[in-house]
Amino acid sequence: MDSEGFALSVLDALPDATAVLDRAGTIVRVNHTWRVFSTDNGGRPAETGTGINYLDLCDRSAAAGCVDAGVAAAGLRAVLAGDIVQSELEYPCPSPTVDRWFLLRGTVLTGPVPGAVVSHVNITRRKLAEAEVAHEAAHDPLTGLANRTLLTDRLTVALTPDRGRSARADVGLLYLDLDGFKAINDTYGHQAGDEVLLTTAYRIRGQVLSQDTVARLGGDEFVVVADRVTAEELASLARGVDRALREPHLVHGRAEVVPASVGTHLATAGDDALDALHRADLAMYDVKRRRPGERPTVRRSTGY
Repeated sequence: MDSEGFALSVLDALPDATAVLDRAGTIVRVNHTWRVFSTDNGGRPAETGTGINYLDLCDRSAAAGCVDAGVAAAGLRAVLAGDIVQSELEYPCPSPTVDRWFLLRGTVLTGPVPGAVVSHVNITRRKLAEAEVAHEAAHDPLTGLANRTLLTDRLTVALTPDRGRSARADVGLLYLDLDGFKAINDTYGHQAGDEVLLTTAYRIRGQVLSQDTVARLGGDEFVVVADRVTAEELASLARGVDRALREPHLVHGRAEVVPASVGTHLATAGDDALDALHRADLAMYDVKRRRPGERPTVRRSTGY
């Protein structure tokens, strides 16, 4: 086999979509995977194959608003100019049915025909695994709600001052502790207790907006962060959550009511996240100490 035929055979054997560019960025060779990927995703050889300037493709995508394309073009230009020997860029490549990630790697090509080798390595499996690990690290394993770490991060962001925040729109917190939950565990067992916690999480989520954060801090404590709310809106949210949690649970054939003491605190942009959370916690304990039936007016830090 001649050297050129051997090189083309090796190129076609590569599992990643790979193209060879000349010094100007024009595609001079593509492998089998490149051609198949283009065909499977609606591309045409006349637009993505040999003779097309790959840098021009990137520039057009960047002009259309794709930031990654601009970064890719800059990296490849640096490789072709000899400033660096390799450039890498991880980027998402979603389709209507599949979310995919690729690693674009550009490597300098020396020899009689200098240029660069461009490969698109499918890293979807790794990115999904990383996303799963990140999700597990930030969410409660039982309910799937945010955990304390994610709650603190989101609350910190919500309390960061910005010019777009209305003077009358602050950050509302609900701190909830289930009343009588220990008796459920002691009487029916922890599996029944887990069912109550799952139902409680579902009911709380049903009362909040999609942009609000609902967290479980462990045990039977939950927190809601509602950004850009007024005192009246926070009081209304507390009443809605209170009503939802007073609905009975069917536990081993018996109707058990497991309500919650709900403390509220209305924080202002610039407040410390941990301090705001502590104030909501104190408001919740104040609710537990009060006589049943009292319903004070919601102020900066109070309870329901």
